[in-house]
Amino acid sequence: MKQSLFTLLIILLISACSTGDKFKISGNIEDGAGKMLYLQKMELNQTTTIDSVKLKKSGDFSFAGERLNEPTFLLLKMSEQNYITLLADTTEHIEVMANASNMEETYRLTNSIGSAYIQIFNKRMRILNSEIDRILKEFQDLEEDDAEGKKRLETEYRQLITDHKTFVGDFIMENPSSFAGYYALFQRFNDNSPVLNVMDKSDQVYFKTLATSLDIHYPDSERAKHLYNYILGVQVQQQRDELTQKLMEEAKSGFPDIEEKTPQGDTVKLSSLKGKTILLSFWASWDKSSRNENKNLKKIYKKYNHKGFEIYQVSLDRSKVLWENAIEADALPWINVSDLRYTDSYPARLYNIQQLPSNYLISAKGEIVGKDLFGNRLSERLAEIY
Repeated sequence: MKQSLFTLLIILLISACSTGDKFKISGNIEDGAGKMLYLQKMELNQTTTIDSVKLKKSGDFSFAGERLNEPTFLLLKMSEQNYITLLADTTEHIEVMANASNMEETYRLTNSIGSAYIQIFNKRMRILNSEIDRILKEFQDLEEDDAEGKKRLETEYRQLITDHKTFVGDFIMENPSSFAGYYALFQRFNDNSPVLNVMDKSDQVYFKTLATSLDIHYPDSERAKHLYNYILGVQVQQQRDELTQKLMEEAKSGFPDIEEKTPQGDTVKLSSLKGKTILLSFWASWDKSSRNENKNLKKIYKKYNHKGFEIYQVSLDRSKVLWENAIEADALPWINVSDLRYTDSYPARLYNIQQLPSNYLISAKGEIVGKDLFGNRLSERLAEIY
């Protein structure tokens, strides 16, 4: 019978499982005499130290604790940059051997299947990041007109990512109740960008599979609950985005209407400005780029307002006080509205706003004739209209 790659790897790494009423982590840190070794638990939002020991000349160490209720992420750490990640379960007696100079790249372990999986994923990520760095350097060294070389490196880069995603995906499908899969889902490149994108539906299937399975097998686990709720939130956001896109497509000869309140509490509809050229502008008092753009808008508004140009500005603020103070400080003369729902602003979702500042230019006929026009581009477009 054909065995999976993971099964073969684990057979090589795991020698035995121990029983008892406590979990134990012991072993030896070579060249670690006189240094502190910490055992830490990785919570959802923080890492807490469970125990610590000053290594003696031999480098031997031992930690023990009460039986674990679920697979638990632990750190065996000497410093913030020198540590290894373990995934301990129930009463495992994990043995670790490593060199104090670089624990991550030198450690060997036995008696912990979850920890062996984590070691595999981390090793693959080190190799992946190294290969990506190499490709990026080669890309930068290419001649500007070397189209063939650029295409070759881009293909190699995409294939590396695809292969790793496939590796992670295969593991999750074969081990849908493993917390090691949770760990792999949230691994990141050296630039801190995620390897798997939860908003990408081809990647999202792995998140959904693991979230569903962990919720069934570990219903009381905070980490399982977090993943399950995280996926629900993503799905809700995607449904909103799809609705936004549908509304925008349906507004081919017009625009989705907005009805929000001014700082004074008056409700103003965007549609009430029909017949004028409207700049639907999105900003926030806390966004420096938005505040700078307001300076440009004031010049444009002064030039074209008497010709029938109006600005309907939607703020993505949460604090009414900060919003009002910004309007007063910047002396904004146009219509300002907000639902004070921050980045969950309904108008922003309706118009699929992904960055600040953003805007839509709407003609006197009610047609959207421009998007994200700033500075000279907006002035030139208005000059064509007027």
